[in-house]
Amino acid sequence: MDSISQIALGAGVGELVLGKKIGNKALLFGAIAGTIPDLDVFLHFFTHLSESEALLVHRSYSHAAIPQLAIALPFTYLSYKLFKKQISFFRWYLLWYLGFLTHAMLDCCTTYGTQFFLPFSRYLVGLNNISVVDPLYTIPFLILLAILLFYPKESKTRFIIAVLSVVLSTGYIGYATLNKFKANSFFKDALHKENIQYTQFSTSPTLFTSFLWNMIAANDSTIYVSEYSIFQSSQKPIIQAYKRNLHLLDDCKNSEAVKTLLWFSQGKYFVEKGNNDTLDFYNIKWGRTDYTQINPKDAFRFYVKIYKDKNGIYTFDKVEPNFKRRDIKAYLSLIWHRIFDN
Repeated sequence: MDSISQIALGAGVGELVLGKKIGNKALLFGAIAGTIPDLDVFLHFFTHLSESEALLVHRSYSHAAIPQLAIALPFTYLSYKLFKKQISFFRWYLLWYLGFLTHAMLDCCTTYGTQFFLPFSRYLVGLNNISVVDPLYTIPFLILLAILLFYPKESKTRFIIAVLSVVLSTGYIGYATLNKFKANSFFKDALHKENIQYTQFSTSPTLFTSFLWNMIAANDSTIYVSEYSIFQSSQKPIIQAYKRNLHLLDDCKNSEAVKTLLWFSQGKYFVEKGNNDTLDFYNIKWGRTDYTQINPKDAFRFYVKIYKDKNGIYTFDKVEPNFKRRDIKAYLSLIWHRIFDN
């Protein structure tokens, strides 16, 4: 999830573990613990990883439950020494490990995918039940954490507020999950009525909200996308179909770069011919960027170009739009109207 949400969750965990011992410092250490797993993104800058390698590295060992058992040890030792052994090594270990673990568990709820079971499996855990950015998760959490700052560390009220912050944020994930079940039922019923056969089906929340859901259904030839608002009165969604063109990958599907793309997309992709012997690969597991559009480059603004480099090896580059402030405002307006104007 986004960094602010992870900081809030880490701070809440830190408060619950050591708040009565060290007060506001527990919030600080917890917030740091909630941030550290995402520092793996900086490896891309310091080690010159390829796009393919960067996909494999992000949300990998720093987000896996078993490696985190070891990663927590040096941070525990430094904290233990910093406070001159006044707090047990075990309590410090709980703060750091739970800070790391809850970060990974929250990321598992999003659509990106988290390699939670490393080193045994690179399976991407993505429950798709909360958006990577959702203000209704984050803002109440931050408000409650800000309120407890005004209470002394020994206060029972402070502890209750800390518990409430974690319970409410977790409860919101439960609410989002109920919305997902509702969306699943709606979409499957619509696919059945349209007599659309599919071998793969998934739903995921739109960015910023759990009120609007994306659908992806696919078979070997076609992939279908649609959107659904939980306030939607119409029972007939608009389902858009795209030819998958899987045969276009026949010459390159065994290359390391393309195998990584296929792994990361989790089957939610289609391909089109690009310019100058390139292929446009659309990983659409987040749904459409603009669901008023049909043309792939307009509907899915993030995609990758597959090509052969000068050594004849297949590789890819990301194509990303240059969003400006007015584009963000337009997107938020688009979401608002799609959710409530039915």
